[in-house]
Amino acid sequence: MKKYIFISTMLVALAMISCNETPYINNPGDNSQNVDTIPILVPDTNGIEISIDSAIALCKSLAVNAETGELYKLTGVITKNTTNPMNVPSQYDNINFDLSDSIAGKSSIACYYTNNLYNRPFRKNADVPRVGSKVTVIGVLTLYQKAGSSNAPTPELKNGFIVRIDSMVAPPPFPGCPEPAEGQISTSEAVTRALALADGGSTSEEYNVLGVVTEILSYSSGKATYLISDGKKIFEVYNGIGLNNESFPSQDHIAPNDTVVVHSKLTNYKGTPETTGTAYLISTTNPNYNE
Repeated sequence: MKKYIFISTMLVALAMISCNETPYINNPGDNSQNVDTIPILVPDTNGIEISIDSAIALCKSLAVNAETGELYKLTGVITKNTTNPMNVPSQYDNINFDLSDSIAGKSSIACYYTNNLYNRPFRKNADVPRVGSKVTVIGVLTLYQKAGSSNAPTPELKNGFIVRIDSMVAPPPFPGCPEPAEGQISTSEAVTRALALADGGSTSEEYNVLGVVTEILSYSSGKATYLISDGKKIFEVYNGIGLNNESFPSQDHIAPNDTVVVHSKLTNYKGTPETTGTAYLISTTNPNYNE
């Protein structure tokens, strides 16, 4: 199936070159262009066009882990990035996200192992569509359930790639980060120390890591998984809690642009530099802590 997608995509690309046509690609973050009117980046590609609701219904009609023999094409708005969209470039090839009819859509389909335009891997952070971006993807449909899992099967479009971007939400500008004080290390140093470890290894020492929150990946029951940066490298705080080694009082107590100091050991989790154990805040600029 992947071979069929690749061949058809290359034929399209060759046809464009023979006609001296080059698809216009707007750089995310380039506000000189109207991000609401980005043109088609890849010409029409074979695939059965189907609504997201119809795709979900089709998935649910399949046996668990069975796949459609045909390729399907879905257009929608990204409502959740389930792959870290701020990873250091080249740490991943494809991305996972949820696609819905609108940003507030009630139903969504999971798009797993999705490649970039022309079925190419992602290599730059700026190329990854963020929440709110409108895209068209093509791939096979399935009703996925992990072996031995008690969770309900999930409707998915997998092993596909993006064929069109109608609007790309640019990442917010980085607000800047102060220099680490005595007893603190920068986000970049935390990344370097974590990635120097063997896969699955962790430091014996605990660190106070200074950074600016760039994205909240998840929040549940007073714990948050989020990304911090010093403007150079990205570090993940996994299931972190708030000040005084206590759970966050609410989701509003951790937000993008907060400058934080996180206390934790460091680990290398499958190539992702992150905290291990229970990471908690030493300090934060979040205003809700001052109310």
